Amino acid sequence: MDDSTKQRLVDQTEILHKANDWARTEALWRPYVEQGDLEAQYRLAYYYLFYGFDEQPPIRAEMEMLMRSAADRGHPDAVYWLSHLCPDGEERDALLCKAGELGSLEAQRDLGAYYGTGDWTGPCDPVRAAQWYRRAAERGHSDAQYNLGFMYLLGEGVPSNHEEGLRWLKLAAAQGNDTSMSLLSDLYRNGHWGVPVDLSEAAHWESLYRDWEQEFAAGNAEGGDPPG
Repeated sequence: MDDSTKQRLVDQTEILHKANDWARTEALWRPYVEQGDLEAQYRLAYYYLFYGFDEQPPIRAEMEMLMRSAADRGHPDAVYWLSHLCPDGEERDALLCKAGELGSLEAQRDLGAYYGTGDWTGPCDPVRAAQWYRRAAERGHSDAQYNLGFMYLLGEGVPSNHEEGLRWLKLAAAQGNDTSMSLLSDLYRNGHWGVPVDLSEAAHWESLYRDWEQEFAAGNAEGGDPPG
């Protein structure tokens, strides 16, 4: 499946999801699944297992098999989501590590979090946490950018460097990461971790954060997704 076909199908699926139309979603992807297309196998299984369609037909076993098949064929995100079907423990964590090495963006971010907290079967290792966050951050993952920026401010896993920390926080905020906006406002207002006080910058980021809050509230009222 080429990229344009995939994007067309993904866009159509977004529309069908809002209408809670599983039957047409399945019909959209099923021909490609039957052709053995790797992306289609992953997508159809992902949409069934994790996307929140209501009143789906009872084909969970088939969808889990499709997800496992896509994972066995090396689809990074299939490996990542397969880990979510496992209980907490060594199998889940091994799949998560495999997914990260294969290039799953979400797995790379999660590995940063797990190495940072030690809340898994692997070790607590701030240096490796920063390395995984960086891999995801450099590919544009806003939460990884926020966490890497915060690690630079704290000097955890990386040398303390408030300028580098601010750089990553601003990259995250530019993508609509509300936590980064709020932190930037606080940093410039109070001068934590060596950040020079700048009330103009503080007001700028606070204004953006307030705008985000208003959009979020409006989205909730309309049943939509949060901004960013």
